[in-house]
Formats: sequence, C-alpha cells, structure tokens
Amino acid sequence: MRKLIDLYHPFFAPVWIRIAVVLVLLGWGLFELSTGAVLWAVIFIGVGVICAWRFATIDYSAISDD
Repeated sequence: MRKLIDLYHPFFAPVWIRIAVVLVLLGWGLFELSTGAVLWAVIFIGVGVICAWRFATIDYSAISDD
C-alpha cells in the first residue's frame, strides 16, 4: 500500500522545506480552530505534530536522489 505522504522523499531534505510544512500545517490548524472547526483543527494540528516528530527522526543525509 502506498503512503499518503512519503516523508522519506528527497524533496523534504532541505531544512527550510520541513519547517515550512510543519508551520503551514500548524498554522492552518490554528486557523481552523479560530473559526470553530474543531475537528479540522485537530486533524491539521495532529498531522503537523506527527510530521514534526518524523522530520526530527529521519536522517535525510542518508537519503540519496537516486
């Protein structure tokens, strides 16, 4: 089964891209929370936290572009 988002992809190797992805997810979750959409807020904040955790544990220096 294919992953929804492949966090091991070389696209995520630059640190600024990983930070931007996490900030966008958390920011959108906070926006959803401010509009009263609690379910969507929990989903986006949860995915943001999971991405931040996975980005911190994946060694992107070992992943090649091949």
